[in-house]
Amino acid sequence: MKKHTLLSDTVVFLLIVFLFIIPPFFAASLVLAADAGQNTSSLFKGWDFPWYQILLAVIALLILAFYYGNEQDEADAVKAGKAGKADSIPDSLWRHLIVFPVVFTFGMLFAVSLLCRFVAEVTGAFESDILVIKPEGILQWLFCILNFLCAAFYEEVLYRFYFIDKLFDLIRQRARGLSRQRSGDLNLQQSGDLINQRSCHPRLVMWLCEVLGVLAFAFAHLYMGWISVLNAALAHVFLRLCYKKNGHLWPCVTAHFFYNVISLILL
Repeated sequence: MKKHTLLSDTVVFLLIVFLFIIPPFFAASLVLAADAGQNTSSLFKGWDFPWYQILLAVIALLILAFYYGNEQDEADAVKAGKAGKADSIPDSLWRHLIVFPVVFTFGMLFAVSLLCRFVAEVTGAFESDILVIKPEGILQWLFCILNFLCAAFYEEVLYRFYFIDKLFDLIRQRARGLSRQRSGDLNLQQSGDLINQRSCHPRLVMWLCEVLGVLAFAFAHLYMGWISVLNAALAHVFLRLCYKKNGHLWPCVTAHFFYNVISLILL
């Protein structure tokens, strides 16, 4: 896969953050403005051909093309370093039963949804004034399925893969660069030891990136109310665990897609 410089990766990362991560935070005010004077607000305005969602999916595909290979190379290197160690039974089952991650994650998403619905009923925070417009006819259902498929793919690439992993990678690259500058005339082995010992507490930084990922995805759903923010935060945790445990995005996309479709049917 192509090599990227720290500067180019940083510029692209900031561009993606300002264009795609931050704008959904303000979607709530736009929805309120659009539904001003009405007693109800519509969750979906209609089921036309999803041009915008397809465009987002193409952007996500480009992100994968440029960055996913690098992350996989690093993951493979870590796995190679652990060669010779016997896999635990749960890890072995997780990898070989490739359907299990999808089914398990899908089940946890529904469990989270039920929990949030219970919290909403108990606290009285249920958004009863939101009108859900369902597709009518085969064509609208096809557009709906395409919409949800593209949206699930885009969100998994952006929130479960790119934002968290690339943020951590950029911080790590910056820390390594500073460590190399401080190491001065040390030889390569000594410099590497210094980087590993002093570079920015990787575990703490990784946790910080994970928390930022949860917040970014959760508050992207603020336009649907605070219960949806809680639902999205918990759903992100399980989807992210699925990606980190499985090492692939397709189980997350599949579980996310089926969850959205069945949720619409049951609403």
